[in-house]
Amino acid sequence: MSGYQAYGRAQNIVENPRSTEYRLLAQVCGALTRARDSKRGTSEFIDALLWNKKVWDAFIIDLSSDGNRLPLELRAQIIGIGLWVGRETIQVLDGTGDIDALLNVNKTIMEGLAPQPTQMAAKPATPPPPGRPVGAGLSVSS
Repeated sequence: MSGYQAYGRAQNIVENPRSTEYRLLAQVCGALTRARDSKRGTSEFIDALLWNKKVWDAFIIDLSSDGNRLPLELRAQIIGIGLWVGRETIQVLDGTGDIDALLNVNKTIMEGLAPQPTQMAAKPATPPPPGRPVGAGLSVSS
């Protein structure tokens, strides 16, 4: 086994689903950016758009499964985004859609999937500003 294969195998073993989804969307964004900069209708253009749609179709399938642990309301919202991605992809292929809109959606989702800094837990707590209750704005579903 080559060093590269060993690294890839180790990465697959330790990577959590959020990291995998983040990495996949980053790769798709790269392909969409290259597609945007290439000539419309080329195989690179079409392949990038179809790859993005396949990724979102996979997200929809996963979100629709009973085993998905995300809250139902969040799952429904992301499914709605995925359905929009499918419609927008067809419009981009037809020449009436905006590939930048697809890129922006992917980047926004990536922000939500991005690893949270572990240093945040090590920082000493600071009191909330006057008039703001303790714990306001904290998320309990990390």
